[in-house]
Amino acid sequence: MGNILINATEVKNRGGWVLDTQFVLTMGTPYLLAHGLGTPVDDAKTTFCVSAPGIYTAYAYTFNWVAPWKPQYAPGIFELHIDGEKIGDVYGNSGARWSWQKGGRVFLEEGSHELLLHDLTGFEGRVGMIFLTDEENPVLPEKPEEVRQFIYSCMGSKEPSDEGEYDLVVCGGGITGICASLSAARNGVKVALVQDRPVVGGNNSSEVRVWLGGETHFEPFPGIGNITNEIEQAIATQHSSDNKPENYEDEKKLGLLCAEKNITLYLENSVTDVVTENGVIKGVISWDFKNGKRRIIRGRLFADCTGDATIGALAGADFEVTTNGHMGMTCMWYLEDTGKEETFPECPWAIDLSNADFPGRLNAERNNEKNEEGKLGCWYWECGMEHDPIAKMEYARDLCFRAMFGAVDAMKNKDGTYKNYKPGFCAYIAGKRESRRLFGDIIMTKSDVLKGVEYPDSCVPSTWNFDVHYPDRKYYAAFHEGDAFIAKDYHEPFKKPYFIPYRSLYSRNISNLFMAGRNISVSHDALGTARVMRTCGMMGEVVGYAAKYCIRYSCDPREVYSGHIEEFINELKSIPAKKENRLVANMP
Repeated sequence: MGNILINATEVKNRGGWVLDTQFVLTMGTPYLLAHGLGTPVDDAKTTFCVSAPGIYTAYAYTFNWVAPWKPQYAPGIFELHIDGEKIGDVYGNSGARWSWQKGGRVFLEEGSHELLLHDLTGFEGRVGMIFLTDEENPVLPEKPEEVRQFIYSCMGSKEPSDEGEYDLVVCGGGITGICASLSAARNGVKVALVQDRPVVGGNNSSEVRVWLGGETHFEPFPGIGNITNEIEQAIATQHSSDNKPENYEDEKKLGLLCAEKNITLYLENSVTDVVTENGVIKGVISWDFKNGKRRIIRGRLFADCTGDATIGALAGADFEVTTNGHMGMTCMWYLEDTGKEETFPECPWAIDLSNADFPGRLNAERNNEKNEEGKLGCWYWECGMEHDPIAKMEYARDLCFRAMFGAVDAMKNKDGTYKNYKPGFCAYIAGKRESRRLFGDIIMTKSDVLKGVEYPDSCVPSTWNFDVHYPDRKYYAAFHEGDAFIAKDYHEPFKKPYFIPYRSLYSRNISNLFMAGRNISVSHDALGTARVMRTCGMMGEVVGYAAKYCIRYSCDPREVYSGHIEEFINELKSIPAKKENRLVANMP
């Protein structure tokens, strides 16, 4: 019997394809994405070995990504070639969800062979695995957990390798996770930082390109914000073609982490499982995309800085999620002026915006391209507000794609505007605002903030107005297919700063779990002030200090409050400020 699995992570020469890792828990595996913005991407290539010669049938783990809306179209199609021979017809043109598409048959001799993925459109074709088998009717997995186990078994993966025990395991390498890791490490805590991407920074990275919001350095905690400001980039660009990847200084952030002897980095590692015992996390199991290994990373303490509360949810922590009426995700995008006339393919499978207004669309009364261009792909191109933010995560991201391509199609092919422009960037890693919120001993509410409720453990300054997003009624005509993709921000000020209590930064039922970032213990409305990245970074700083107390006194996060809160708060107050206060206004 011959069975050969080629997972997306094994394709080292990806050509123009990118590796998308953000939906592993909802569809089973990372996948290759032909993110060419309407131009076919270069071929992805890899080699594989055959030990049992014979006739093999090819199966691709893929789907027609626009089928949930318009199944009659299939823009993301690609071909499979082995040793220069096209195998079957095209892939990516069937199914409305991830499943196995049966392809062609090929005779394979014993030895090494080359597999090639040939994109035909540049319009977001995707494939997670290629399976070659000489079985007539193989039984292939469909559920995400079954898919992962299938991959592990085909790769010969045994038990996860033991990485040893750390004082603190930080999961999530965004601004929050970076600050938590640096703060703890500089306080003598042995830290493991687990991040599923090759870069750190999360929303504030070159992959997503969202600027920082919020203010830092407020009495009586003048030094809270030091690390947040240390990692901040010099250029804060809001949108348009000025929003360049180099502005986000990925290397600087990574360099600061690598310089700390107390930090061990696990980049391109996705946490797929959590080991718990009697309400205590013993370790997280990660899938290393670089080499296919699984690891168990054990710790005394854990910090969920994933944004989606992934660790807490896997561990059984109490949480809340607003499934409809929550803030959505943005995939930042812009057009760039090439100096010559550019054509663009028609996109009948995208959202039809030919007869609807949208931000950035030009007309006779509004024809200043330089002023309007910046409205295209800005933060308010926001999707997923009416859907479950976890279960429908990929759906929402793909809606962002359809909105962008629909806008470009309408402007280029109907209006005849932006003649010298073409898509220059679109983030395929989504910039999220809201999903799960873990419960701590205090659930901070909007009422707390407006009343100015003070707690003995108040410590993280929150300064952003109550800022929640909902579909913008002005553009309801554009939402004729039923999904909103342009948001309006609703602001309500308060007397700032309001100090978030420490008890919102640890789980109420998982005894050794901290959380920091947009998944802390707050209500939906209160998240409108707590969610911006400078504020989240300061949460990470405080968690790093709290981890030191847990190690020093052999206690859990709750006992820092119950037994050492006065000493802890006084130490936070004693941290001297290293930089002036910063504020960036007019951010989402």
